Amino acid sequence: MVQSGTLEMRAAVYSSVRDEFRAATEGAALADRSHLGRLRMSGVDALDLLNRLSTNNLDDLAVGDVQGTALTTNKGRVIDLLYALRRDDDLLVITGPETRRRVAEWIDFYTFIEDVVVTDVTEETAMLSLVGRAAASALPSLADVPLYGSATLTIEGVDALALRTDFAGIDGYDLIAPAEDAPALWGALEGMGAVPVGAHALDLVRIGNGVAGYGSELAEDYNPLEAGLMDFISFNKGCYIGQEVVARLNTYDKVQKHLVGLSWDGDDAPEPPAALLYDGKQVGTLTSVATATLDGKGLGLGYLRKAYVQEGARLATDCGVGVVVERQASRV
Repeated sequence: MVQSGTLEMRAAVYSSVRDEFRAATEGAALADRSHLGRLRMSGVDALDLLNRLSTNNLDDLAVGDVQGTALTTNKGRVIDLLYALRRDDDLLVITGPETRRRVAEWIDFYTFIEDVVVTDVTEETAMLSLVGRAAASALPSLADVPLYGSATLTIEGVDALALRTDFAGIDGYDLIAPAEDAPALWGALEGMGAVPVGAHALDLVRIGNGVAGYGSELAEDYNPLEAGLMDFISFNKGCYIGQEVVARLNTYDKVQKHLVGLSWDGDDAPEPPAALLYDGKQVGTLTSVATATLDGKGLGLGYLRKAYVQEGARLATDCGVGVVVERQASRV
């Protein structure tokens, strides 16, 4: 955990979840997301190999563009959701926080005669994020960065690579810089008016926007169609690991459950994973909850059998908390 002065840059809460949530939705919020993995894929076959291993079509990815794509097992289950940035001489691949080694090993396992080298650059870099509708106002040089685009910026003497992925379902930019420059970059962004937000508020934004999270919804228990990752799947490209399963599920409408947004009254949040029950029968699983509520209403995400995916449907958890289905969730 990097420190800026006496401030720990990655924290659960800095001030209050309510104020931080407001900053992340209405203003400009500053978050430390350095715990996510960052891999450099170099070699002339890097783009082609990642394209053959993952769900999206990367063939036409231009230099400077970012593409979301999922790694799946041969059974079509999610290993990780990746964001790949094509640069002049390599790919920068953003992974989940606990999966960077798994991803590197997976790529290495399927590298035979290809010219591909994977280097883990997580520890030598930091990734600070600006989130919120006014994020680009705090740092005007971000205004020209489109969704799934990138730019190289200099911020108060710190060189940073900016990527826009809207990772929490709202305007969101990741700024990647050398690890030793992280405190200076954090201080510069704070000085521009960005409000530090912790993991609790950021999770509340993500869950409220129906975005699948690493380690909860993005896990090998689920396939990318269930997780709402349709925007990151190409059904017209060639084969990839798990492609036959994913294509069959889509073609024959065999997806058995969907990710949904849930809510409940009161401050007592059920602990995930918890069974979702209808008339005493398990019909799904609660996978994420917001660790703090707003206006006495809790929010969560869960996987629910498709027959029960109906807005307003009332369910119970196995810990006794009643929940309401708000809507089917999606990545964006």
